[in-house]
Amino acid sequence: MHFFPLEHEHTLTDREFEGCCRSCERSFRMVYRRLCDFYNTIRGYSLADLYQLSPSEIFNLYLIIDDIAHLECHHDLDKRILSNVDVQRMLPAIRHYYKTFFDIHESFLVNEVIQAEDPWLPLMDFGLYPRYETLVRTQVESLQHERPQRVAFVGSGPMPISLILLYRLYGIESVGIDIDQKAVSLSRQGLRRLGLEGPITVVQGTEEALSHIDWDLVVVAALAEPKVRIFDHLRKIMAEDGRRPVICRTYSGLRTLLHPPLEQKDYPGFRIRKEIRPEKNRVNNTLLQLEMQG
Repeated sequence: MHFFPLEHEHTLTDREFEGCCRSCERSFRMVYRRLCDFYNTIRGYSLADLYQLSPSEIFNLYLIIDDIAHLECHHDLDKRILSNVDVQRMLPAIRHYYKTFFDIHESFLVNEVIQAEDPWLPLMDFGLYPRYETLVRTQVESLQHERPQRVAFVGSGPMPISLILLYRLYGIESVGIDIDQKAVSLSRQGLRRLGLEGPITVVQGTEEALSHIDWDLVVVAALAEPKVRIFDHLRKIMAEDGRRPVICRTYSGLRTLLHPPLEQKDYPGFRIRKEIRPEKNRVNNTLLQLEMQG
């Protein structure tokens, strides 16, 4: 298995929009047709079919929707696309594929790490690695608090790349929390192979595990659900010490094709202190720094 870099001959690129205002009917039709093509492709795959694809095949399939989500739109073209009735009908399947892709690609990646002679090579070669690095750097360097000593990450998944980078770049220790026992087992094996099982631990559980571990910053993964329950528990924990920062990863603009964005109703009792949207790069997540109200 080998993960190819972010290159694909069928991607929707900025070159196709040269001379275009990106707010016109031509722009809409171009994006709409590509979304329809992607939708018609993925609905032909069952979950079992997706797991039978090679890493490069599923990665190249992912790049089609990825390129659309990262287009720079103007004059509310993104809102027009997202509110289109046909696009609304396609969104559940598109978002399901996006989550399934991450479940599959992280499992592939951690198995490569476990089996490789040099376990760091598959990780460094992975096409999305630069995005994780940019996201983690932005996350840490934008904090207005002192740099955390121990981060808790809700929804860490089979390959906790963010936690690996927190330690590799900043020496920050962390604990990952995931409800899936298989994901927890895989991540522990991968961390052991990388020699990181000391500074990074992973536990199985829901957000309630936050009550039983030490942390001075909590990060809620974009795909961690249900958000209302997670923030309800965080609110109870932080009632005694509301000064600890909370970061939630979410989506904005056309990136909400990939997953529903965090909404105010999802985090009652908190308010946004700072919002950091991706600039012109390939990072998926918007970062929301939250604090307790009152």
